[in-house]
Amino acid sequence: MVADEPASSGLEHLGVVPRTGSLVPLKTKDEVRAALETFEAYILEVPARWAGAVKDAIQEAIPDLKTSDFQHLRRVVQFKYLPLHIQRRYRPPHPSRPRGDGSEEDSEVTEAEDDDTARYFLVSPTTAIEHATLIKVLVQKTPFGDAARPPWALTISVPALSPTSAEQAAQWSLEYWPVAYKNTNPYGPHSSLLARNGLELAPDAGTMLALADAAGKHVHDMGFGEQIGCVIVDRTAGVNEIVAVAGDARWRSPCGEPTSHNDPGNVMAHAVQRAIAIVGKKRLRVAGSDPDSVPSPAPFCDTPVTDLEKRFHTNTNIPPNGYLCVDLDIYITHEPCVMCSMAILHSRFRRCIFGKRMPLTGGLTADTALQKPKGDAVAGTGLGHGIFWRPSELNWKFLAWEWLDTDATTMITNNTDTLQA
Repeated sequence: MVADEPASSGLEHLGVVPRTGSLVPLKTKDEVRAALETFEAYILEVPARWAGAVKDAIQEAIPDLKTSDFQHLRRVVQFKYLPLHIQRRYRPPHPSRPRGDGSEEDSEVTEAEDDDTARYFLVSPTTAIEHATLIKVLVQKTPFGDAARPPWALTISVPALSPTSAEQAAQWSLEYWPVAYKNTNPYGPHSSLLARNGLELAPDAGTMLALADAAGKHVHDMGFGEQIGCVIVDRTAGVNEIVAVAGDARWRSPCGEPTSHNDPGNVMAHAVQRAIAIVGKKRLRVAGSDPDSVPSPAPFCDTPVTDLEKRFHTNTNIPPNGYLCVDLDIYITHEPCVMCSMAILHSRFRRCIFGKRMPLTGGLTADTALQKPKGDAVAGTGLGHGIFWRPSELNWKFLAWEWLDTDATTMITNNTDTLQA
């Protein structure tokens, strides 16, 4: 029996050279939706002292208006805080500047046009009231009743959902309309949680992914599967303990021989499926049971098939109790397919890190494919399932990162985006 090895030792002589790069947190499906979804809204220029009266007039005209639906948007804004494109619509750089509706006005600056006394009021979504009806209501109210011209309500696009970070709020405030950030993320893990876990994982993530690369290369060289590997780690004690290492074995027969590569192969022998099954058997062994006494169907390739896999399989470094993979981390050379993503979720992993994004077959990413040459997929395509964080629909969630290599050529696996990892 090989002596127990911590993650940080015994890897150099195995040819494992840590990959250099960085961890990028995955966006949840709701975060992606929040970043893309907008609605059209009216904004209105009013004298500052009449902002309250205008608000009351709008509430009277639209009694069913639910301002809570857009409470992330500033309701009343000074000119200097408007995005530049809105400032230009109100202050075109010409002595006889045209109004936003295309008509000409003289160059005299009215009270509402003075930057210190004017306020810009977010009225409502355009679906709440027709433009003509809004103007009709306003001209009957002070200060518009005695004005030389009717009120001028512009239509702009604004974010439909709350920002998920201070950085996103700042960006939206420049692009759309001033946005408030509530120091939370209602659509995914909080940024502080991601930062804390990312700092813990970053020092060894390149090493773990390099070990996964090696596991994938070993089975590939034997003709058993694609060049895909997986490493499962226990870090609950503050140090990495490698619990299981597995490569893809979709083309390995029950007799241990390579089979034809002309079909998808055995889906139950994907690297993730094998690694999870190996953890299950290891728990039985550590608990004093004989894992071989539990019948295992032929498709489940749940025993080590390479010397590298055997080296870590023999370590007694996992508690005998606990739900399958709870509190464990999983490192994978490629984004797992939908089936393997669900296996990771239902096995209750704590965190997941993968190397190459697989937008056409992967189940973890929620945003669309990367631009070439980062991936083979056409930009704008992808499944977009975001399985790692959908708590309203699934019974578990976990943190997930994509690894970006500093030098893309250091990644030894080169499978196409259409492969199911």
